[in-house]
Amino acid sequence: MLKHFTGAVCAALLVVAGQGVLHGAAAQTNWTAYTYTPAMTIAPARGMARIAEAMEKETNGALKINLHIGGGLPIGATDISNALSDNVVQLGDDGFFQGNLPVTGILRLPMLIVTPEEFDKAKEIMRPYFEKAYDKRGVMLLGHYYYPLQVAWSRKPLTSFKDLNGLKLRVTSPEQAEFMKRLGGSGVTIGSSDVPSALDRGVVDGVFTASSGGGKVWKDLLKYNYRLGPNFFDGVIAVNKDAFNKLPAATQAKLKQVVAETAPWITNTLRDEENETTAQLAQGGIIVTPAKAEDVAPAAKLLAPYWDQWAKQKGAEATEALAKVRAALGR
Repeated sequence: MLKHFTGAVCAALLVVAGQGVLHGAAAQTNWTAYTYTPAMTIAPARGMARIAEAMEKETNGALKINLHIGGGLPIGATDISNALSDNVVQLGDDGFFQGNLPVTGILRLPMLIVTPEEFDKAKEIMRPYFEKAYDKRGVMLLGHYYYPLQVAWSRKPLTSFKDLNGLKLRVTSPEQAEFMKRLGGSGVTIGSSDVPSALDRGVVDGVFTASSGGGKVWKDLLKYNYRLGPNFFDGVIAVNKDAFNKLPAATQAKLKQVVAETAPWITNTLRDEENETTAQLAQGGIIVTPAKAEDVAPAAKLLAPYWDQWAKQKGAEATEALAKVRAALGR
């Protein structure tokens, strides 16, 4: 029974998703894969395509994965973990999981993690917490990647820390929204596929994103980029456990291997593209302003009390996990 999705469209998806069909003398398994990213030019979508292609090749067509980009299925970005849990989607690229898996928000706490090296360290500490949270929903975590620092972009003038005051920015987590609130602005959570219309209609003035992510996709809708960012944005590649368990053991092992190779490829590709894309956007007319040290320090000091407040609200597990991360980072 579907716990989160109803209606004829989702029922139709379940009929065709994950079932075996005869393909010559062998059974072919068809999976539905979904990514929150709205364009195939973005590295996570390309990574998912690599996984689909590799698995079809390695299994001689026995496992066929049909990939859909964000907005291509009637599933919101914040519902991908639910769609995986319900087996509406067998393989998911999930980036908006905090609402369903609260403890994972530690990696997005504003100004807690400020370098890629720190994120790598914190990600390893958090891995068991991610796995446990997904497992409770009948989902297996296979891979974990992240974008470069999420920085501020706007259609309105934004060239300094104080310009964030009064702006409405699209955020990717409640924690990012808290960052804006404490700076005198406001945050609105919007899925990637809905950002262009939100910018056009003035629902938001801008976004938090990396140049190698939304920056290059929404460049024609934005005018300013201030390189101050509250956090990194991470994504996971996960699979419905029942669907995974029905695969032959060799196919299971190959899928784990392919994802284990692809997740760091996504991280490295996004990182490699960041500076190049930022320079190209500046040449194209976007006003890019580096963050100033005198702005970063006050922002971190302003947000530090929020970290413990956040963890206390989420419960003992979050408090425990945050303490481990802070100890490892010396914060």
